[in-house]
This record gives sequence, structure tokens and C-alpha cells, in this order.
Amino acid sequence: MNDADVYMYGMTVLSTIHQLKAKFPSADGYQEITNTFVIPGGEAANGAIVLSNLGVPVTLDGPFLGDSTAEPLLAYLQKRNVDCSLLHHHPGFPGWRDIVFCDGDSRTVFGWFVDYFSGAHKFWNKPNEQAIESAKCVALDPFFGSESENVAWLCLKHHKDFVTIDSRFDTVIAKGARAIVCSKEFLDREYPGVDYEAMLEQYQSNCEGLIIFTFGSSPVLFASGEKAIETFQPYPITVVDTLAAGDTFRAGVVYGILKGWSDLEVVRFASATAAVSCLRFPSVYEPPTLAEITALINSRPD
Repeated sequence: MNDADVYMYGMTVLSTIHQLKAKFPSADGYQEITNTFVIPGGEAANGAIVLSNLGVPVTLDGPFLGDSTAEPLLAYLQKRNVDCSLLHHHPGFPGWRDIVFCDGDSRTVFGWFVDYFSGAHKFWNKPNEQAIESAKCVALDPFFGSESENVAWLCLKHHKDFVTIDSRFDTVIAKGARAIVCSKEFLDREYPGVDYEAMLEQYQSNCEGLIIFTFGSSPVLFASGEKAIETFQPYPITVVDTLAAGDTFRAGVVYGILKGWSDLEVVRFASATAAVSCLRFPSVYEPPTLAEITALINSRPD
């Protein structure tokens, strides 16, 4: 394992991504597939690819590699200079995989995640304290139960900033995060019918860091500490693929935290990073470059 600026503990899968010619069909319908890619996916893998492309050394940790996923995942990620030395190949385990259909405006995901999460065996690593201690920042997915919580505790123990996603405000993960990004999908599922600004205030009263609520092309809500809630209008683009928009947004937040930027600067950069990723299919097959992100930011002075 090499020393890295970011320790990223979270979901890494092998994704089979199909681009559809038009909208996802209704039951008994049909739609044409125009492109297919078999590439890394998942919140952590996508974020690691983006950060590495921005010149940030990343160590990836989390789910086991499987018999059908180890070779292609390692080949792809190592080619993009992501440190995969902590990823463990578990013989006899097929691997974390999903099948995704993208029609431009939406994505539909099929997988085996419930089976793997609900079984008696845990198909993921315990967090690596040495890697956390040596990192400048940690990116944490909340999906792995006590192990995800342990990452948060280790970050607090070693006074390390961590950035997370989609966690309820009363969890140790949300409370201790330097920044948390919650999607509309998560908020509507966990807090149905809630007023978003009232919910953000609830997060503010429980959480120490920057809270960001994202709503696709609608304005972002964000605040930290006792500051008033602010909004940021996402950059207008012609969307090609939204699949990894949230993953690239979180990567942009991590980048901004590493740079020590203000809340607005972090949200602006994260929004531009996500927007650039939505301009091509698949969105992180050619990850956003710093030049592209900066050009988009400069195109609309805020």
C-alpha cells in the first residue's frame, strides 16, 4: 500500500452498462441498445477514478473482489493509477456486479446487492486504520454496517476529515463528517414528504460539517454550522448520461475539502465536476479533467 491523499472506503463493482436508443421500455416493451461497456462502477470506484484523474493519489478499499470481477477491475483501476492493494480477492465469490440501462435522463439498475448484504457472510474488508491515519481525507460510503461506522470512528480518532453520502442525520457517520452529500432519492426515501429546507436545518443541528442536498438539475441546497441555507444552480448542459453524477459530485467535494475551499467553492467545483461527467457515456469512462471543470466554472461567474 502506498501513502495516498485519499482513503476511499466504499462500493466497487463491475458494471455492465447499456446505453438505450430512447426511453427505458414499459413492461412487455422493447428498446434498442446502442452501446455496451463493462467497466468499474460503484460510488467509491467512480470517485477514485475521478480523483486520480485530477492528480489526487487514492487508495481504494471495501468490497471483496470476486472470481469474475477481480481481473477486469484490477486491470482497469490500476491503469488509472488507483491503488488497489487493499482489495481482497475472495475465491468462490462471484463478485459485486450490476447491470445498468441508461436512457439519458434516467438509469435503471439490476444487481445482487440485497443477497450479498443480507447473508451471514460479509463480502467486504474491515477498514484499514493505517491507511486512514496516513490519509489527508477519507471518502466513506455508509453501506457496510458496523465497518462503515468504524471508519467514521477511526477518522474521528485520528482527526481526519471524511466526506460521506446519504446518511441519516442521527448517525455517527453524518454527525462526524466534514461534508455529507444527500441525494433527492435518499431524502424522499428516508424522510418522505419532508420540507427540504427544514430537513437541512435538522441536519445542521446534529452534524458538524457541510451539508449538501442535491436535486439533479434543480438548485442545490447547502449549509454548515449555524450559517443560513444557500442555493446553487447546477450548470446547464445537454445531458448524455447521469449514471455517475452523484459519485463525481462527491469526488468534487473531496477535492475541494483537500484544497481548503469555502462552502460555496466546494459546491461550485463539485457541481461542475458532475456536469462534465454527464456530457458523455459512460460518464467516467473518460473522467472529467481539471481543465474541463475549470472552463465550465469560468463560463458562468457566480
